Amino acid sequence: MFQQNIMDKPPDTGKILIQSELKTETLEMPEDCAKKAITGDSLVFDYEVLLNGKVVEDSHNTGEEGATEKQPLMVVTGKGAVIPGLEFGVLGMCVGEKRKVIIPPHLAFGEKGVPGVIPENAEVTFVVTLLEIIPKSWGEWYVDIVWSACYLAFIGGIFVLMAQGIQEKRKALRREAKKAQRYRE
Repeated sequence: MFQQNIMDKPPDTGKILIQSELKTETLEMPEDCAKKAITGDSLVFDYEVLLNGKVVEDSHNTGEEGATEKQPLMVVTGKGAVIPGLEFGVLGMCVGEKRKVIIPPHLAFGEKGVPGVIPENAEVTFVVTLLEIIPKSWGEWYVDIVWSACYLAFIGGIFVLMAQGIQEKRKALRREAKKAQRYRE
């Protein structure tokens, strides 16, 4: 329900700004916290979405007749697959930790809301329990590095082509200037 692409969010919503606007509260903390969730990890968690204190969506099967089987949510952080407030609100969590994340409207569903569930410009609260952290594999790290290298090479290539074009344009202008000067003499 709350997964979406965040491309329609303002481009200046940076990590620090987002985290400073979230209100988080740890409700339960495990005794042993050997690993914390970081960007790039796949996280599996149970969740409840609250609007004005009332649960409007959750990952628990309520047992209602005709209800679909619900399951914990799995999200790869840093990919923009969920609303920004939730994505940043779960970073730093430990397996077994239960956290309340209060998300302002512009980091949640914004002006669009979720028709029939969450009105536009509504502050929403998520209560999440982290069940599992699946770190990035070496293959995923490798792919990220290769993509970054390709991106940098592409950008570098564009700059080289632009510089060559500028040089050729300057040479052509110099030739024209010399021709014009010879013509005047």
